[in-house]
Amino acid sequence: MNVSELAQKMLAWEKVRHELDALTQEIEAAVLEIGKTQTVGNVRATYSGGRRTFDYRAAAENHPMVSQATIALHTTVIPQTERIDWRAVCGHVGIDDVPYSQSPPSVTVKLLN
Repeated sequence: MNVSELAQKMLAWEKVRHELDALTQEIEAAVLEIGKTQTVGNVRATYSGGRRTFDYRAAAENHPMVSQATIALHTTVIPQTERIDWRAVCGHVGIDDVPYSQSPPSVTVKLLN
């Protein structure tokens, strides 16, 4: 392949890539609206409703049943570092109402094979 042919192929790749990116965005928008993973042929658009991140520390620190003894029970000391397992503290005293944040939903489009 000479330099001229290579240049033509690279320009063709650029054009097709832009078309593919636009098509991917259309598929992602449609699947976000549907709210469910879609599979057609060997193409899968995987819907994710967003990841929840729990704030166990806030729930435990603001709860009247959490004592210093409970916190000490679930504290691990690594040289010069203290790690408190706030999830275990919440479970120990029966805290079920843990505040959380959730990332926005997303879609990933991929070929299966």
